[in-house]
Amino acid sequence: SAASDVYKRQRLLSAFSILWLAGVILFAGYAVYSYVRVRRQVAEAMWLRENLWICDEVKSPFILGLHKPKIYLSSSMDEAQYPYVIAHEQAHLKRGDQWWKPLGFLILAIHWFNPFVWAAYILFCSDLELACDESAVKKLNPQERKDYSYALVSCSCLLYTSPSPRDRTR
Repeated sequence: SAASDVYKRQRLLSAFSILWLAGVILFAGYAVYSYVRVRRQVAEAMWLRENLWICDEVKSPFILGLHKPKIYLSSSMDEAQYPYVIAHEQAHLKRGDQWWKPLGFLILAIHWFNPFVWAAYILFCSDLELACDESAVKKLNPQERKDYSYALVSCSCLLYTSPSPRDRTR
């Protein structure tokens, strides 16, 4: 009967709504967990200058904070690479990426079930990085561009190969 079909559709819609809400809650929980974990990592960071901080627990440079964002650098990074890495991170700040990326994650959290939104988020994050690279190298000469590229590759290598200082003492 028609009433039975409507009832089945309502139950199915309710089940999907609960599933969707569970996914959103899991995403929110992951975001909070990640933020707390990163805040613990940088708790003992040392101030370098302005909004720059150095930390033993940081493997790759990043920005943390929305209101007064700070740039965190790895203590294992070569100081000769600082200007290039800082230029990249400052390009993120000039573009407001510390706001855009969480907004993108929020959209992903709401539409977690949609594979096209996952693809869009991945491409969005990649585009943020490429835009900052383009901005940072705009005024560099060819040798400085090579040095910039080397600095970014070195940071990527640190991310995947460098044990934390805590790991070295165990």
